[in-house]
Amino acid sequence: MKPEILSKAIETLTGLFFRNNNEGTDFLAKRTLDHYINDLDLLGDIKSVAVEIDRQRAYALVAKVRFFDARAADEIEVALCGLEFTDAEIIASDIVFEEWKKSQNHCQ
Repeated sequence: MKPEILSKAIETLTGLFFRNNNEGTDFLAKRTLDHYINDLDLLGDIKSVAVEIDRQRAYALVAKVRFFDARAADEIEVALCGLEFTDAEIIASDIVFEEWKKSQNHCQ
């Protein structure tokens, strides 16, 4: 998505999803998000999207993005947290580390 319209897109989605809460606007919000993602490449630059979500404090949009693209939502969360790993990667590395610790105890 072009950077000059990214801010307005996030603002529009926030308004549709969270300011006007009824069945008609929910459908419109989902269709708009689908159009932004698939036709206007909203998720083409994840870091820019994360910066704009943070700037507008529209963090709840990440959950809506997850319906359309879970991987992009994970990447947005990582960018928002300033981490280099997703929660799933951290949990997996903890499991591997615990298994390694157990194997080290058997060697002694």
